[in-house]
Amino acid sequence: MAAISVTAAGKSQTTAGSSGTGSGKASSTTVRLQDQFMRILLTQLRYQDPMAPMQEKDFFAQMAQFTAATEMESLNHKMDQMLAGMTENQASQSLLAAAKLIGSYFEATSPLGVIKGVIDSVGLSGGKVVVRSGDTLVPIQNLLAIGGIPDAGQGG
Repeated sequence: MAAISVTAAGKSQTTAGSSGTGSGKASSTTVRLQDQFMRILLTQLRYQDPMAPMQEKDFFAQMAQFTAATEMESLNHKMDQMLAGMTENQASQSLLAAAKLIGSYFEATSPLGVIKGVIDSVGLSGGKVVVRSGDTLVPIQNLLAIGGIPDAGQGG
């Protein structure tokens, strides 16, 4: 039975180590979970009743549950990475789309009321797209109108 546990642990370690794209945090968590599982398993084997040893099916059921839990941890980590990448990609696309507004006249709401100006540049602030007119940063969701002809004397 000891040969089976070593083989199974070796496979789990190979699976965790072969991902290559995961971070050190995910693989160290997996290794830690494997270590905890092996300690519990060895403790069970050490203190089991020799007249009624652990059944093979129970042993393999525990191994399967541990493998499923490890895979779920890995899946959660990969989903977090994918979500972060998608969020970053969405911010980049929004910024590129907003770049087309440079040079356009705008009207926007602000705590001081409606402001008007010409968009000098666009950027990200706090993960949100903002437009700059002179020294004023305006979140893109505050824009009321884009384009048109500025009033005489208006500008950034």
